[in-house]
Amino acid sequence: MSDHVHNTAAGDASHQANHDHSNTKNSKSSTGFSNIFSKKKEAPEAGTCATCDPEPTGKTSERIERLDEVFDKETRKKVFLPTAEAQKTTKNPKTVLKVRRLIDEHSRHHATKVDIISEILRQELLAIFKGAASTNLNSSPPEVDPELMFHAYGGLKEKLDKEQTKANSDDELVGVLCVALQYIEEDFGATMETLKSLEAQDEITFELLWTLFPPNTHIYSKANVLSEEQLSILSHSAYGTRLDGTKYYQLVLQLISHDRRKFGWVKNYPTIATFEGATKVQDLPFFPFSRHANHDKIRESLHQRGKRFVELCSPTYQEYVGQSMGENRNVVIQGVYKQVMIHVVGRVMIDPVMFSQHAGDSDLVQGNVDKQLHAPSLMDADFMFCDHKVAGFSFHQKIWCLFAISNMSPVVWNEDAFSKLVLRHSTRDLIHALVKSHKHARNTFDDVVSGKGLGLVGLLSGNPGVGKTLTAEVIAEATKRPLYMLSAGELGTEVKEVDERLSMVLEITRVWGCVLLIDEADVFLQKRDVLHLQRNALVSIFLRRLEYFQGVLLMTTNRESTIDPAFESRIHFKLQYPDLTAASRRDIWSNCLASAAATSVDVQLQENDITELAGLDINGRQIKNAIACAVSIAVEEEKPLTMRDVKVMLDMVALDE
Repeated sequence: MSDHVHNTAAGDASHQANHDHSNTKNSKSSTGFSNIFSKKKEAPEAGTCATCDPEPTGKTSERIERLDEVFDKETRKKVFLPTAEAQKTTKNPKTVLKVRRLIDEHSRHHATKVDIISEILRQELLAIFKGAASTNLNSSPPEVDPELMFHAYGGLKEKLDKEQTKANSDDELVGVLCVALQYIEEDFGATMETLKSLEAQDEITFELLWTLFPPNTHIYSKANVLSEEQLSILSHSAYGTRLDGTKYYQLVLQLISHDRRKFGWVKNYPTIATFEGATKVQDLPFFPFSRHANHDKIRESLHQRGKRFVELCSPTYQEYVGQSMGENRNVVIQGVYKQVMIHVVGRVMIDPVMFSQHAGDSDLVQGNVDKQLHAPSLMDADFMFCDHKVAGFSFHQKIWCLFAISNMSPVVWNEDAFSKLVLRHSTRDLIHALVKSHKHARNTFDDVVSGKGLGLVGLLSGNPGVGKTLTAEVIAEATKRPLYMLSAGELGTEVKEVDERLSMVLEITRVWGCVLLIDEADVFLQKRDVLHLQRNALVSIFLRRLEYFQGVLLMTTNRESTIDPAFESRIHFKLQYPDLTAASRRDIWSNCLASAAATSVDVQLQENDITELAGLDINGRQIKNAIACAVSIAVEEEKPLTMRDVKVMLDMVALDE
């Protein structure tokens, strides 16, 4: 963090406790906080716990030692002096806790610490804050901040009530609990009174924020860039001050995530900005989950989402519709890439490990796993603390992003995809068989040199709009593989740049089992000659990468006659697409209109309309675009799709051409 963080939670609480003590030392019977004072005895004896019967051995206050830790300027050492109001207290060998006010060299009280002298009390506090970090209860001697004692009040009182109902209660335990409760009531009485009135309105002030956040509290928030619900466990918290003097409240939260290398508990460090007056607890960006009105319903949905998160820690192909978080790598702010929201509609691959390998310098994933977990060992209650987002890759935008789990759904494959491809049946069946059987090829046949010749490479040639790209889409759909489409221009033109990007793309498609389509690949396929050294280098790189490629690659070209002869031995099949005929255009029109009807659009075109449309000399891409635009308008205007609508779109397509 660039700001100075002052750990003033203890200090602020200590000053508050000191103030409370001065206000309540003549009135020990402070009233209830969250109903935990509801069973208080009437008119308790001065110097005793308001929730306890007076001890037969003496006043509980005599077992609380109060000292000032002062810096002696002469000896240059710390000395301990009895706090002013405690000077007349007789020292008790059964001291339970020691309250130390820290006084600096300028005689200013800047903090308070509580030393836990009683082992019984230490064990009770360990039980209350089981598993909590930064409590210092295991230090020697145990030294805690006053607010930790405040947070323990409910647990200590519950233990006392339970013990006092026993026929043979433990007198020593009861005595220790009474001393601890007495200290809390003395030093936090006014705070409890204030909180009682605030809680009646479900409000809190910035100065009393610390009272909401005991260690191990379950924290609810939607204060993240994707505005998703997130549940975390509070490790600890503190007030801080920025360089400009403004205060904030720092939380240290734990959730289950994936840091791109391993899976487990990760910390993050959000803040709550200072505010004036009182605010609703549920209006805070982070607040205790128990204060949420619908926490039971939310707990179940987060539990189910957590199970999905665990599944998504391994490569998973998904449909996605919604906002994602990416980076603008052309803009760096304070040493990090600018984060941007990106609306993604389409298929994505969720893969934190590949994200790490190919976007390793990304600032999107922050924090490292402190405690590694293994999915099978996760307790049922842990799932609701899983992250709301996962790292992956958008095939449409071709960028690495963080995706919200709630916006994902399993891919629904089109089982009838091949029937939509306007090719001879024998050709369709052959392509289908080749691609489908490719995944078994590495187990049955290999080149003389290990790792060579394990790819399947196809060349699709023909004029634009005759079905080359559709063939790749259909092959991927029919074989239930991801489709990675890119144009040759996206790989760049410089030799080093092309080599690096091509290497990355080929590796991704191999690992994910993609069908890779390189559209308009002519620049990489052209014959080499002595005049074009740059182009020759690109072709050579492409040839070398193909040699060891182990996936499925389809390339499209409009100029098959110019291909370098070296590719002949590396291309497993070729398809030459003739220009569309009226019959093939009719099939395309029929397929597109059938797809439109499947979206619940009322298609009102007749057979004679389709025959008329098939007579127009346009390509498949133009047909698809015209139908897509006409359907969008029909859906928006809630009207049927007519021949007139299609003709209007065709006129626009013609103008674009």
